[in-house]
Amino acid sequence: MEISVKIPKKITEHIKKPYDKFINETLVVELYREDLFTLRQAAEILGVGMNEMIDILAKRKTYINYGTEELDEDISYARS
Repeated sequence: MEISVKIPKKITEHIKKPYDKFINETLVVELYREDLFTLRQAAEILGVGMNEMIDILAKRKTYINYGTEELDEDISYARS
């Protein structure tokens, strides 16, 4: 799905280029903060490895949520 959004120039002056990468990263981090994605899902959506995803979260001052769901996901991933 593609969504078009008009962003005022006052905002785009402060957004890092390329815009699409910055906006996608921002959206995924915010959805991760809201517990809508696991760490692995966020990394997959952005097309980065786990270490890079952790770096992205650290850069954006976001704590890593690691609960039973993430543990189960990691165990399942390790077994596959």
